[in-house]
Parts: sequence; C-alpha cells; structure tokens
Amino acid sequence: MIDFRSLTEADFPLLCEWLNNPHMRAHYQKTPITIEEVQRKYSERLNPRHPTHCHIVCYNGEPFGKLQCYLLRDYPEFASEMGEHDGVAVDLFIGDVQFLGRGLGKAMLRSYVLNVVPSLFPDDCKCFICHAKENKIAIRSSLSAGFLPYRDVIEGGVESLLLSFDRPN
Repeated sequence: MIDFRSLTEADFPLLCEWLNNPHMRAHYQKTPITIEEVQRKYSERLNPRHPTHCHIVCYNGEPFGKLQCYLLRDYPEFASEMGEHDGVAVDLFIGDVQFLGRGLGKAMLRSYVLNVVPSLFPDDCKCFICHAKENKIAIRSSLSAGFLPYRDVIEGGVESLLLSFDRPN
C-alpha cells in the first residue's frame, strides 16, 4: 500500500504545489516557492551521484509526500550543527493535505528507514531525523515510527529535537 519511487523532473509541478500548501509554511517551506525555484533546487538531486536521494511516497499508487536521505558526513556543516558526523539523515513531509492525520507519516518513515535506506547505505545502520520542538505532530509521528529522542539541537536557529533509529543489521 505504501511504496517509494525516485523523484523525477515530472514530479516538479506536484512538488511545487505541495510546497506552497499552507500546512507546509509552519515547518518546511517558510516562503512561497516558484516552479523555477523547485527546478533549480531539485534538478541536481536527480543525478544518481548526488549525495541526497529524493523519493516520492505513494499510497495505493497515489503520490502524497516526499522523503530524502543522505549521509551526514556529506554535509559537514549540517553534521556539526547536529553534533553527529556518522549515520544517515532523513527528511520527509506529507504534501497532499488529504493524506494528513491518517497515520501515514509514521508508516512511510518506518518503511523508508527499513527498506529504502539500507539499499542506498547498507553500511550505515543509524538514522537521524530532526524536528523543531514546536512541531509536536512530526515528533509524535517519528516516535511512533520507532525513532527515539537523541539530543536537543539548534537547527537553523530553531530549538529542535534530534531523534535516532538503529536499523537492525
């Protein structure tokens, strides 16, 4: 019922629509974004050699959100901010409002770290996700997916909670 596919250029209009939805303003996309800005930001990530791997998540074949993962060591400035230099960082959002509040955040995150991340980074068993402390819904969702509180951090000037998940070998 939940599956993942790599982000493609054909997804950019949908991504732009999602990023401009009002619920995205609070924690993910603070300002409006144009299709040209989406293209500039995500086009380079379509290259398989890019360190960030972006995926669209679908429920019964219908796209509803985006996930991405990357090695912390590939982004040293962010890794320093998190206080971790090893492991895989995961980011996600549900873009389509009709899929909010249905438990899909928890399901997509857990499936992603257990099924997609190991295929990309088989040697890295620790995953991290960071949420602004005020984003209680995202924190609850990540906890429900099996992540555990790891440490308080300041991400981009915002008090945040770094959570971790140890994948089984």
